Amino acid sequence: MIQLQEHEQLCKNDLPVEKSEKYDNLQLIQWDKPMDNSAWGYYASFKIGAEWIDKQEALVVTAKRGMEKIDFLRMFMTCFCSDLAVDSFSKIYSIDQEKPAIVAPALSSVVSPLIVFHFIGVVNRIKSLRKGYVQRQENLKKVKGHTNMLKNERINIAVKRYDRIYCEYADYSVDTPENRLLKKALVFSQRFVAKINRNNVVYSKVNQMVTKALSKFDYVSDDININSIGQIRSNKLYREYAEAMRLAKIILKHFDYSLSNVETTENRVTPFVLDMSLLYEHYVYGLLHEAYREKISYQYPGVTGLPDFLYKSKHFNAIMDTKYIPKYEKGTLDKYVIRQLSGYSRDLTILSKLGYEEIDEDSPTPSVPCIIIYPKEGGDTTNPFKSNKLKDLCTRHLKKISRFYKISISVPTISR
Repeated sequence: MIQLQEHEQLCKNDLPVEKSEKYDNLQLIQWDKPMDNSAWGYYASFKIGAEWIDKQEALVVTAKRGMEKIDFLRMFMTCFCSDLAVDSFSKIYSIDQEKPAIVAPALSSVVSPLIVFHFIGVVNRIKSLRKGYVQRQENLKKVKGHTNMLKNERINIAVKRYDRIYCEYADYSVDTPENRLLKKALVFSQRFVAKINRNNVVYSKVNQMVTKALSKFDYVSDDININSIGQIRSNKLYREYAEAMRLAKIILKHFDYSLSNVETTENRVTPFVLDMSLLYEHYVYGLLHEAYREKISYQYPGVTGLPDFLYKSKHFNAIMDTKYIPKYEKGTLDKYVIRQLSGYSRDLTILSKLGYEEIDEDSPTPSVPCIIIYPKEGGDTTNPFKSNKLKDLCTRHLKKISRFYKISISVPTISR
């Protein structure tokens, strides 16, 4: 097994690996020259995870130095505070359940909560359960639907039980195969949540979420045939249902359809890739949305691109972008970052969204604050936006650049 940290170069026997088709299709590394003074080679980027290089050798990439103690549970939960579409979080990670697990102790606490919390968050967005016609077979006193003649002959007539009729009928109910699948996965999720240390700050919240989700399924059985799971299809018109069912299938397969496997804490992980840059972006959006709600626009499309966030209020507007680059705490911003946000601040489509509607290509450019949000490990992990106006947080200027600011938002960490 080869193990790297984010941004490290792939080497063997202390020598850089030369370009090879063997590594070109991997997601965790890419052939790159990350800095002007760097040599070309295979480098890990902003992704962590585990994947197979070939049938014998695996690659594991862990969080960068200074970020080894990230509390992924808290980050995942904060992401679900936002109003993004239910399938947006699935862009952050991918899982390959068709390949064998990989020994990766450093990542064993990441993949399971990722899919479980994602699933619980999606199910809680389902406002009411869909009903459907479910075929029932029962031995009744009165005819309902139609009589199954063969079974009625064997079960009733043969034993002279003439007061009963074996019937088959369609029942319009919430106890559908789709809902049974979701409830089964919720039972697995509840068992997983019970494993979380109760001193962890997310335990109470996620426990409430899974309890609330299960309460919707009071009239749904969790009895489902494993072999029939693959045959259950979702209707893409119902986005929450389609996404919840997709995740339910992943969860059941992840735990190998056995509740006892939820209890085990092995050092093996299903091959997966997690985009840390995108996770941090969603984490920050969760904090911003919790504090400012409708004042925040996420990735509003302009001519020059998609700024992560626009902030519009009566007395203050701003353009914000997240960069998962901890070095910005002590160092200066990269020039390409400054150019990127400068382009956004001259984009008429973006400026119109911020309320500058009566300007055109020849108008003087309004001076819009540009804010870079970057991470650091440790520090205060309460939501700084919730108790402050955004304008009041713009205290760290970039020297010799007009109205550019840096704001550090700490990633939550696990205390030892």
